[in-house]
Amino acid sequence: MPFSGELTEAIESLVRGNNNIKEIDINAKAISKKYRENDNDGKRLVTSTGEAIAYALSRMPATYEVVASVMGNIFDINKFEINSILDVGAGTGAAIWAMYDNYNFQRYTCLEREQEMINIGKELMKSSDISNLVIWKQFDAITDSIDNQEDLVITSYMINELPKNKVDVVIEKLWNATKKVLVIIEPGTPRGYSNIIHIRNYLLNKNGHIIVPCPHEKECKLAQDDWCQFACRIQRNKIHKKLKDGSSPFEDEKYSYIAFSKDIVERAPNRILRHPIINKGFSEYKVCMVDDIKDIKLSKKDGNIYKEAKKKSAGDYLNI
Repeated sequence: MPFSGELTEAIESLVRGNNNIKEIDINAKAISKKYRENDNDGKRLVTSTGEAIAYALSRMPATYEVVASVMGNIFDINKFEINSILDVGAGTGAAIWAMYDNYNFQRYTCLEREQEMINIGKELMKSSDISNLVIWKQFDAITDSIDNQEDLVITSYMINELPKNKVDVVIEKLWNATKKVLVIIEPGTPRGYSNIIHIRNYLLNKNGHIIVPCPHEKECKLAQDDWCQFACRIQRNKIHKKLKDGSSPFEDEKYSYIAFSKDIVERAPNRILRHPIINKGFSEYKVCMVDDIKDIKLSKKDGNIYKEAKKKSAGDYLNI
């Protein structure tokens, strides 16, 4: 699901206004190094306007695509009535753009610690009607309180930056700020998945109800050395290729996530965990089911089930 024309134009305008591509490239690599070496001590990772611009150019495409995909899964089976959104750790606003472009939510609040990120987020929105719907506030997830509740609360790629002994404190704040739906997205790494599993257990003990991706609320059946991750294919433009040091027209963003509801919801009975293996005449799927994780093989003899399954990818539910 590519960027809207509005966001594409806003990003291109941002580049034109800061046309020192070499400096942007240096900042993008510096930020990438900081995130790779992040030791969960809560330190600031973006500390200048130049770094915030580089972050927006290098990370917004992936965050946008991931949020769009996750939101699609959330609304696939349950038709929640959502009007207000709270994005905690909003960065430069990628998640908000993904929701604005695809849904008719009426009000957005962005909470972000770094003023530089807020400034760039506002800059990207200033020529769009989205600016009339969004309130930006400087906010530290650890030390500040959330004074209002919103229908849907989302945080993406933020929990992994926190000190481990503060995760529960922040999750409690997010859950208390949620009227209907809470969405947590993390990197598709063992550490990111470890955070998701911890949050899963924590919120189940708070009487939360899983929407996606799990088809059940029992103990996760994945092996200790395995982890649950999904992927989005991100189209790269010229500047994105430069910042990523790549020639490929696309990249795959891997992520882990979980969404909880305050109320009991419908859940898909089966969720594809890995990229399907498509062979001549048959396909293979690793599927999380209500009772176990199973390897499923479908062939032409399975008729329409096989045809529909061939259109599916990791993260989709499989109707078998």
